[in-house]
Amino acid sequence: MYTLEEANALNISEIHEIYRNFSNQKLPDIYKRFSFGSEIIERAEGDFLYTQSGRKILDLTGGLGVANFGHNNPRILDVRKKFVESKRPEIHKSYFNPILAAASKNLSEVVGSGLNYSFFCNSGAESIDGALKISYKRHHGKRKFVLHSNRSFHGKTLGAGSISAGDNFVGGKSRFFFQKIPGTTAYEFNNFTSIKEECERLGTDNVYAIFVEPISCSTLTPCSEQFLKDVRQYCTEHKITLVFDEIYSGFGKCGYDFYFHRFGVAPDVICLSKALGGGKASISAYVTNEKVYSEAYGTVGGALTHSTTYNSFGEECATALECCNILKDCNVAQNAQKLQSYLSEELNKLVASSDYPVIEARGAGSHYGIILETKHEMFQGLVELLPIDYTSDPLFMRKLYTTAVANSLWDKADILVAFTSNMDVILNFSPSPITSVDTLKEHMPKFKEVLQGNPISMIMKVVKNGLVKI
Repeated sequence: MYTLEEANALNISEIHEIYRNFSNQKLPDIYKRFSFGSEIIERAEGDFLYTQSGRKILDLTGGLGVANFGHNNPRILDVRKKFVESKRPEIHKSYFNPILAAASKNLSEVVGSGLNYSFFCNSGAESIDGALKISYKRHHGKRKFVLHSNRSFHGKTLGAGSISAGDNFVGGKSRFFFQKIPGTTAYEFNNFTSIKEECERLGTDNVYAIFVEPISCSTLTPCSEQFLKDVRQYCTEHKITLVFDEIYSGFGKCGYDFYFHRFGVAPDVICLSKALGGGKASISAYVTNEKVYSEAYGTVGGALTHSTTYNSFGEECATALECCNILKDCNVAQNAQKLQSYLSEELNKLVASSDYPVIEARGAGSHYGIILETKHEMFQGLVELLPIDYTSDPLFMRKLYTTAVANSLWDKADILVAFTSNMDVILNFSPSPITSVDTLKEHMPKFKEVLQGNPISMIMKVVKNGLVKI
């Protein structure tokens, strides 16, 4: 049995072996092919990760939407420390929790638009499942269908995965196709006519919810104002619950406290997670208005219809409470808009220049990405050397090249990035929304230098590491 001190002293080989035997058999075989998979991150602070070997790495993943307030934000650490020192109970099934009450009030204030009733749970996917459940219960189980977009990603539980379409882990391109909950159907993203046609085909009075991502963070494409207004009006007319998924885009990430504030079109339910926990707590929430809450759970019997053992733990609620305060006190969304101005200009310069293999830049706030040019003839000689049938995945060469660039950014520029492959293969340039423009300016030359590197050389390094064998 390890102590905490002994766990912190493990070297990378020991960690790989323990993962392989006790956690995830194949993850070490994947991660160790990347340069970052051979290093240990010893600590994290603000925008930076610090390795055991002494390197300082700029985190341009933004913690994948979790670290909106930076890594180990002092205010979040302080409020968690105060909660622990107070020795308040975490569990509150048989008595009231003042921290939960205050966190609910804070969240309703920052979200606004009459979204007042919060249920705190543990993950984004769980909040999606909760939104499905309350929407279904609202109609007493008499309506049978729920709509989602054809490029959605809502999570990897069976419920959330059932209304996800574009991601290759849960959608039609999945490596393994899991069963779905009944009654799910897709509409074309940002196309109100498609929604209307699907509802009419199914029977409008048989649809209990429509799920919308006001901005699709996995594809970096926003919904239009007119689309959101049309869907809102249609849902109101036909008593369909409109659910917005802002798990990734919320808490200032995309230039607004929550992206739906951009056009002032409010949902009936909003799903939140990631930055709600400030990078330290595993917490999520779905928040609804009084009408939906009352119709679904507004009875004595309904008060206990949805609960979990771990929901609303005290320290998690204290963290969420403080995250709402930081969002407003530190003008997070306003800073994200400054980053947007800089990133939009700089990344589109790469698109316009023939010196860089960038064909498109897109995004909002601090969440941007680029699509790299991948000419087949460029890699023709390389294709013949690969020990796989790359045609089995039409996006394979794009994924391989993008992965190789990400690997080179770690090696040569001390930058960590992530990529997504929902519809398109996008190399994300997604700092925390509290990052300063000066920090990005300081690192942009290294970023550009890596992009100008020889694609074959970058790919061959990844290939030699065995990545294509996974």
